[in-house]
Amino acid sequence: MPSTGSPGTRRPPLPLDGRWPPARVATPIIDPAGRGRCGGEFASCATRTTGVQLTELGTHLAFVGTQQWGPGVDRLRVGVVGVGVQGQLHARALRDVRQAELVAVADVSPRNREWAETHLGVRAVPDVGDLLDQVDAVSVCTPDHLHEDATLAALAAGKRVLLEKPMALSRASCDRIIAGRPDPDALMIGHVLRFDPRVRRLREVVRSGELGDIWHVKVWRCTSQAVGEGIWDRTSVAWFLGIHDADLLRFVTGREVEVTGAVGRKVLSPSHDVVHATVRFDDGAIGTMENNWTLPHSRPSRADAGLRIVGEHGILEMNLSHNDLLYAHRGGAASFMDTYFWPSRDGGGAYNLRSELEAFVDAALTGGPTPVSGEEGRAAVTVVEDIEAALAGDPPPGN
Repeated sequence: MPSTGSPGTRRPPLPLDGRWPPARVATPIIDPAGRGRCGGEFASCATRTTGVQLTELGTHLAFVGTQQWGPGVDRLRVGVVGVGVQGQLHARALRDVRQAELVAVADVSPRNREWAETHLGVRAVPDVGDLLDQVDAVSVCTPDHLHEDATLAALAAGKRVLLEKPMALSRASCDRIIAGRPDPDALMIGHVLRFDPRVRRLREVVRSGELGDIWHVKVWRCTSQAVGEGIWDRTSVAWFLGIHDADLLRFVTGREVEVTGAVGRKVLSPSHDVVHATVRFDDGAIGTMENNWTLPHSRPSRADAGLRIVGEHGILEMNLSHNDLLYAHRGGAASFMDTYFWPSRDGGGAYNLRSELEAFVDAALTGGPTPVSGEEGRAAVTVVEDIEAALAGDPPPGN
């Protein structure tokens, strides 16, 4: 296996001249800063995941393994730390990543460990330290407030780390994690929206300048009360939903974001269940962020999300809700099914989490740059921390 302290030392890096044989490779693994692994801007490098192109996801890794390293290419041994809802999604998705091998999980809950052993057939241990000698990399999916300790332990052991968002619950915690990296590429933050083909296409148009000056932006992400009920005792709607949008605004526009105010209302839980925040971009554009977990569980689509950008030359609107596949039961309820984010039942389709994990594995195996840096994760945390401060009537914590 490759040395995790110096990933990829046993294998050459991917070529950077963009000369992949087009008949063999239709889609490069992506770097969410906007570059394909072939070194070009995403849009000019290759088309990716819309329509029939979905079936071609992953051919890049298959080609690299066969063409450069031979049929016996090693796989990255990965452990998942925390196998609650998100960790189970990561574990399932890792089984669909050709160059990854899920070898162990760590979780303090005996019930979660039993689930992993039964459904995944892997070793399950109570502490992250118990699996570090078995893996090359870890995916940290613990509750948010436990991110720092698990991540620092893995980084200190020389492992590559994929850390779920939010990176942490404060700038200070982010800074400690960043300080613990042996090198900047050892850490990736799991901002999954950066791997959504809809987001990437909208970003391409915005970054091209076609829209001209951006005047104002609206982003919203809302979910059902049933989702909030399971987690609002340990997080807030701003951290759970707003962290996506804080990163989305920066990623799409390429601009820094300052929180100028926020209002919220507590209607279901001890925390704010509805939050509306106002922001200003560093070029003068203004924006609003709306997050809530107050939608009735009976609503067919339990995710209501989108982005609207109004500029000098027009408007861009993106629907990120689950509303493109309706499943109506005879004599029962109707629901919209997720077709983008989480693992599909047969594992053969393309979904954003697998794209994220493929990018992480690719970077680890080749010693490539991290797809989403710790600094990017910290910037999103800064926005949400400032929203929480505004809700509490406190001054922002400062940069």
